Amino acid sequence: TAAAIVPLGMAFIGDNVPYRERQAVLARFLTGTIMGLVGGQVMGGVLGDLVGWRAVFLLLGGLFLLVGVLLQIEARSPRVPPPVLTGSIRPAALVRGYALLFGRAWARVVLATVFVEGFLFYGAFTFVGAYLRHAFGVDYAVVGLLLGCFGIGGGIYALSVRRLMARLGEHGLALGGGAILMLGFLVVAFGPLALMAPAITALGLGMYMLHATLQTNATQMAPEARGLAVSTFANALFLGQAAGVWLAGTAVDRIGFPPVFAAMGVALMGLGAAFAHRLARRPGPS
Repeated sequence: TAAAIVPLGMAFIGDNVPYRERQAVLARFLTGTIMGLVGGQVMGGVLGDLVGWRAVFLLLGGLFLLVGVLLQIEARSPRVPPPVLTGSIRPAALVRGYALLFGRAWARVVLATVFVEGFLFYGAFTFVGAYLRHAFGVDYAVVGLLLGCFGIGGGIYALSVRRLMARLGEHGLALGGGAILMLGFLVVAFGPLALMAPAITALGLGMYMLHATLQTNATQMAPEARGLAVSTFANALFLGQAAGVWLAGTAVDRIGFPPVFAAMGVALMGLGAAFAHRLARRPGPS
């Protein structure tokens, strides 16, 4: 679902919102995702304790099926205009589009950065819940409540993005996001249970500071092929996420949770600093 909805939303915003306003508009667009993160983490933990983890997956499957049926009904209703294809999907046209995209140095930077971001962040964050259960022995409801703090951090970003942009600029958001991510993962790795809620909240804030900056740049890296550009951006993120979870899972089995969290956090600081450096040297698009 995210692979379809997020690129469509990004492309629409890129086509209709001036670049200087895009970060704030994207933040509002992400509000629904943030609310879903908070609600899903909390309810998943609570239901896991009440009915067991297997029933949670069955419930989620049923909800997705219901949403799919409702979307299908809505898509066939007269309220929804028929789709209009504005570009060719022939193989030759797609090859030309990808050649145009990857032929631009800045597009390669953005795509490589979001791949590494997905690799590092999700490679670590995926195992935070398992670590809380393993290290502190808390029940699933508490794990869900703590993980829901990630969405709170995202909400803080969404509410303060205009002030953050005015004060820090894009390069400051990328650098600050990387620094906050490093701090959050270090606290998760070595801190007591009492600090887990603020640390995970910080992870939400830092992730959205860095990722939303990347998203905003993705909408402008190929304006004449924006749909292709933002869908490739999303694909790079998901590929990085899959690779990071696989490698981090292998590393957790061998060296434990804290070293993986610490290494990924430090690497995210380096990634944020590197992208901020490139942004500072690049003339801002209009």
